[in-house]
Amino acid sequence: MTLNWPQVWLSLRVAGLATVGALVIGLWLGWHVTTREFIGRKATLGALVLLFTTPVVILAWVLLRPAFPWQAGAAVGVMTALPPIVLGARRPLLELNREYGDAARSLGCSEWRIFWRVMLPLSWRPILAAAGVAFARVLAEWSIVAAL
Repeated sequence: MTLNWPQVWLSLRVAGLATVGALVIGLWLGWHVTTREFIGRKATLGALVLLFTTPVVILAWVLLRPAFPWQAGAAVGVMTALPPIVLGARRPLLELNREYGDAARSLGCSEWRIFWRVMLPLSWRPILAAAGVAFARVLAEWSIVAAL
């Protein structure tokens, strides 16, 4: 059996880029969904669950019907990788002791710095696991799209 290496590298590139993009957007969204009360919070969570159940093949077919360049596939992969990262980061961020953030806030830290210096280092393991799941999902489903 001969392995088609260009397709393998293309799938790894798409999955890696999609995971990195989803980590950037997903950590920000997960932090806001977890720590803030806003009007569309439940609708945002509902949309994430809906995206979680939608396969990449359907998203790619609806959004990219004429052509499948790999950059557009990575953009669809970001939408596919976003729900596991946001929903996977939500629980560890909820379970963190808020007194750590309050202590950092009392010392003059901004919300951005509290997130990067206090909250993210305390919850990096579950977030990394969620990123692994997102990578595997995008890799498996993009490989199907690339094979078509």
